[in-house]
Amino acid sequence: MKPSWTGQGKGTPFFKAVLDEVEKDSESCLRLSVATFNRRAIRLYSQMGFEADQAFYSGPDKFITMVREATGKKE
Repeated sequence: MKPSWTGQGKGTPFFKAVLDEVEKDSESCLRLSVATFNRRAIRLYSQMGFEADQAFYSGPDKFITMVREATGKKE
């Protein structure tokens, strides 16, 4: 999402649209990685059913992997 659009309540519908597309072809676990400093994204992903799984570093930055079961709604 464009940085200028953040903080305007557009994250939930945007991410929901992304998940709808991904889940069309997925029947397994969904996994994403997010930098731990990105608290707004982590809150959004949590609200959408993702749970923190593992932490790792990439250079000096810490990330977490978040997972959620796919709904498996193939068309």
